[in-house]
Amino acid sequence: MKILFTVFLILISFINNANSITVGDTELNIPNPTNYSAVSSDMNALLEFQKQLVGKTNDEFISFILSKDTGIALQNEIPDLERRFSVQTAKNLVNKTVPISDFRELKAIVKSQNNEIINKAEDVIKEQFIDINTNISEKQKVELALSLSNMRPLPVHIETERSLAYSVYVKYNINNEAGMPFSIIAITTVTFIYVKGKILFLYSFAGESDLEWSQNTSKQWANSVIAANPSDFTSKINESILGSISIDWGEVGIKGLIGAGVGLLFGLFSWLYNRRKAS
Repeated sequence: MKILFTVFLILISFINNANSITVGDTELNIPNPTNYSAVSSDMNALLEFQKQLVGKTNDEFISFILSKDTGIALQNEIPDLERRFSVQTAKNLVNKTVPISDFRELKAIVKSQNNEIINKAEDVIKEQFIDINTNISEKQKVELALSLSNMRPLPVHIETERSLAYSVYVKYNINNEAGMPFSIIAITTVTFIYVKGKILFLYSFAGESDLEWSQNTSKQWANSVIAANPSDFTSKINESILGSISIDWGEVGIKGLIGAGVGLLFGLFSWLYNRRKAS
């Protein structure tokens, strides 16, 4: 009885600290990662900034920055952030209710085909970088010559019935203020989760040396999101339906990785914004 009461209190704390998002016709609760706050609609400059940091294949529902930096964002400034979080999914999944058997298929494909997924994701990211470079050149009046050098995925480190997580190192090439090329390496932990018949991509973006932090924090956050969205009667029926929907799950794995590669540019963009402001 004491254990059940403790679990109940934990679930209540998650819900009280949760943000509501709507994915298709399904409302989900997304708790804040520890020490982080959701980016709100009155953080105009930051919201505008983030729009170009979402893969073209995905929709972003909510993102999180350090709670101590919300004051800066509310003044329409861009915080100098290297660590942040995002909740996304593939555009073609937003209005889909997926049986749990399909989520198992997605997990199997990500584990067995990740090298192929990496290669295809890199091609899409490189195409999006062309648009990003053009936008930077027009708005910031600087030629960064941003390019993707490579992406190196690590083995899956978490797999449960409703989640799968792995981390990926991403190396970028850009030009410095003097026009000289240099490289930046960053890391994303990508967690695919399955709640109420929906598949979400949870991203933890961080610096090159933050692997342990990214993985540990992502695990805690993913567990809290799953706990905050227990299946109700209708979703239990939908989740148990036999058969599968018409989706290429390899493509979904690619889209999950695209979000990881593009979203890591936030640290670079905030550095560029603040550099331009200082000058």
